[in-house]
Amino acid sequence: MKRVHRRLSRDEVEALREKLVDLVPEARASIPEILRTMRFITRKSQAEYAALCGVSQRVLAHIEAGKADPSTKTLDKLLRPFGLAVGVVSVPRLDDSLNGPQGEAGGQ
Repeated sequence: MKRVHRRLSRDEVEALREKLVDLVPEARASIPEILRTMRFITRKSQAEYAALCGVSQRVLAHIEAGKADPSTKTLDKLLRPFGLAVGVVSVPRLDDSLNGPQGEAGGQ
């Protein structure tokens, strides 16, 4: 099991946060918008693109309409024709729960 580094200084934690921000791209579009644009690029109908990806047309339609939250497996199928995969992107945070007490990382 990997060792957890609980004794990192505030400066070390801040350096790691900056590194993480550099590693993680910023979210600029929603999943429905991305999938719809990808499908338009391929010049396929929903039924054609869904068949290409191995999902049902109904599932694709609901995702594109923003009415469904697709599983990671479904998203991977829909992204595959473009050589893309599900990943991590930066979005605005709702709270500072990761900062610990008094806004300090890890309470140190």
